Amino acid sequence: MITSLQNPKLKWVRTLLSKKNQRTLDHAFVCEGIRLAEEALQCQQAPLLALYSSSLSERGMRLLEQCACETLEVEVTLMDKVSATETSQGLLLVLPFIENPLPANPDFLLLLDKIKDPGNFGTILRAALAFGVQGILYTSGSVDPYSPKVVRSGMGAHFRIPLQKVDGEYLSSLSRCVQLLLADVENGSPCWEADLQKPLCLIIGNEAHGASDTVRQLPHQNLHIPMPGNMESLNAAMAANILLYETVRQRKS
Repeated sequence: MITSLQNPKLKWVRTLLSKKNQRTLDHAFVCEGIRLAEEALQCQQAPLLALYSSSLSERGMRLLEQCACETLEVEVTLMDKVSATETSQGLLLVLPFIENPLPANPDFLLLLDKIKDPGNFGTILRAALAFGVQGILYTSGSVDPYSPKVVRSGMGAHFRIPLQKVDGEYLSSLSRCVQLLLADVENGSPCWEADLQKPLCLIIGNEAHGASDTVRQLPHQNLHIPMPGNMESLNAAMAANILLYETVRQRKS
């Protein structure tokens, strides 16, 4: 049983939870809790390491038995200190980055341009999976999609939807294959008047500053969500949900 925070494996997990550079270097991240562990194992993810404590439920122990990796018991109070949540469920998995490929001929993509808030990023991932988006693209300057808060907010979407960092060159090439539609607070076609049945990539810009210059210089159309109420703008995740829903609604009609 691990009883010290100085244990090398425990220190590694703590660093993965707190440091983006370590996650990038090791190409690994931490998945915490029973629900996310279930999602990971259902999607055939192969854990690199599993940590558990005596507080783990019977349901959690069954998951632990499915892990074909090193499993280490951690003293309960230490697990709570390591956990990125207030109260640990007694199970942490270290997983490799997920390599789900984008489709060769995409029809429905979503680009997150410098989205900073981990709750927004994760919530959008979850909604994108629910609405059938084929892949999530994100630009440099966005929050790390494998940070603990994004992983928790995504509720398992990481395991099921392609997620890829892209640059201006990639987006320029993409713009020749699909229409780029940028959510804009003031300008553009009302979303329900735009044609969302063609192959497209919806773009959600930074929460405070909107889309970057790199994105705005690409050939695109602006989409606007009309708001008859007395409110200037919507939360990035809410705006994304509305546009995703409208896309699906048009394609189902």
